[in-house]
Amino acid sequence: MKSDTQITTFDNGVQLATTSMPHMESVAIGFWTRVGSRHESLENSGIAHFIEHLLFKGTPSRTSAEISRQIESLGASLDGYTVEDHTCYHVKGPCDQLEPLVDVLADFYRFPVFDTKDIEAERNVIFEEIAMVRDQPSQMLEDLLSEAAWGCDHPLGRPITGTEISLTGMGRNELLSFYNRAYASQETVISVAGNIDHKQAVDIVYERVQDMQRSHPMQFKDADRPTQGFSFEAREDLEQAQIAIGFRGVSRNDPDRYAMKMLNVLLGENMSSRLFQVLREEAALCYEIQSDIMSFDDAGLLHMFIALDPENVTEALEIIAQVLKSFRDKPVSESELEEAKSYLIGQSRIALENTASQMMWSGESLLAFNGLVQPSEVFDQIKQVTVEEIQKMAQRMFQPKGMAIAGIGPHGAGLELNRWELVS
Repeated sequence: MKSDTQITTFDNGVQLATTSMPHMESVAIGFWTRVGSRHESLENSGIAHFIEHLLFKGTPSRTSAEISRQIESLGASLDGYTVEDHTCYHVKGPCDQLEPLVDVLADFYRFPVFDTKDIEAERNVIFEEIAMVRDQPSQMLEDLLSEAAWGCDHPLGRPITGTEISLTGMGRNELLSFYNRAYASQETVISVAGNIDHKQAVDIVYERVQDMQRSHPMQFKDADRPTQGFSFEAREDLEQAQIAIGFRGVSRNDPDRYAMKMLNVLLGENMSSRLFQVLREEAALCYEIQSDIMSFDDAGLLHMFIALDPENVTEALEIIAQVLKSFRDKPVSESELEEAKSYLIGQSRIALENTASQMMWSGESLLAFNGLVQPSEVFDQIKQVTVEEIQKMAQRMFQPKGMAIAGIGPHGAGLELNRWELVS
């Protein structure tokens, strides 16, 4: 299987990536803005996510219902999301419906109405979304860990949804002002992948974005230097304690980012990882334990999540500390590292058989690096990571300074978390 990706940058700054996959029947299309929650202030926290909701509410030429009906009548599905450093709207459908799908996406990306009735209605919807997160400990834990890792005075430490207080004060003028800056031409990235032709896609997209205007680039606050953080919410009604532990890592531009990625795989990304094997398979203390990483232009975070009986928190923390120290104190074996590399590369290759994954890869490459990063380049870098680099990364990251701890559960679990220390 072979795919071919080409990039075109229009005069107004809009970037388009197309990935031709002639063997596929589908096409996946993404419209991004390089703006997310970290571009917000404390006062307008949640505005990027609020705007994402409002774009689905209609344009001068299509109502909200018509947007959904037209997309689905083409055999396609539509969705969107907001994260810290970008917002995305994506659709996947039959490849012969490329032009009408782009037409709908471009319409609601560029021409939202921001009707005052829709604003009030969607504000209430987001209030319900915030309440739903509070009722789901695993989701709320992510917000608590962000607060512990970055601090509530930093945009990365605040909920992407915002709060009832910040959302209540947002009016149409403020929303429209933020939208006009965030959705300007130089902030826009478009990616198309599937059984399509590059020139055809360029012509279709250009017709719909050629008159977009530039604006002043959106700025964000740099990530602060690592500090210890702790955040816990006592919930006596929960049978399990939900725990998250994070360590400041490297940015997505750091040459050591591949070592951090491999360390994460070895630590807790799959069933062969040390945390899974020791905590679940050997000690039988939990059903699920996992780790993951997030990377930004200027910082990164490696984090672990575990849910377990509150009575087992102390034992689990002791085991986690031992696992972390094992990476610092002794290089992993060559065979363990090679198996982890094969897993990571293999899973990535499988994922890229999908048009949506190819679309995401190209779009996120443009967002993060302002150009295409070929999967083969990443795989080559992964293959070059050494056991010595893994150990150095563990020694660099797994230190008390810069460690963030968050949890939800009975009060006693919080006391255990607060007392836990990773000895340097």
